[in-house]
Amino acid sequence: MMKPLHILVVDDKKVIGDYFNLTLGHYGHHISVAHDLPQALDAVKKEGFDIAFMDMMMPGVNGVKVLEEIKALVPGLPVVMMSGFILDDMRTRAQSLGAVDFLKKPFEVDDIRRVVKNVIGHEI
Repeated sequence: MMKPLHILVVDDKKVIGDYFNLTLGHYGHHISVAHDLPQALDAVKKEGFDIAFMDMMMPGVNGVKVLEEIKALVPGLPVVMMSGFILDDMRTRAQSLGAVDFLKKPFEVDDIRRVVKNVIGHEI
């Protein structure tokens, strides 16, 4: 088996973090969940992640702003943006800040697996 990944999930909805834990945690990957900007920044400062999945629309803060803050701290961290709907201007801004891919909600575990393989070349 490949080395387990350390994955950061930033989403205000608990069900999204639970989904990552249920699906990827089952395969031995370590999932850290942050529900807001301070939690996300705290996690990034304390832990090393292989990849991050971030919601684009959270109460009180735009996911693109979170992306900007995280990239300032850890420029090399691959970040995948997630949203039920993705506005072109937000997508363009996220890409310019270094977002590596986008997942449209709702998504399946196969979508996550495909993105991880495409982004970091790691089968999960």
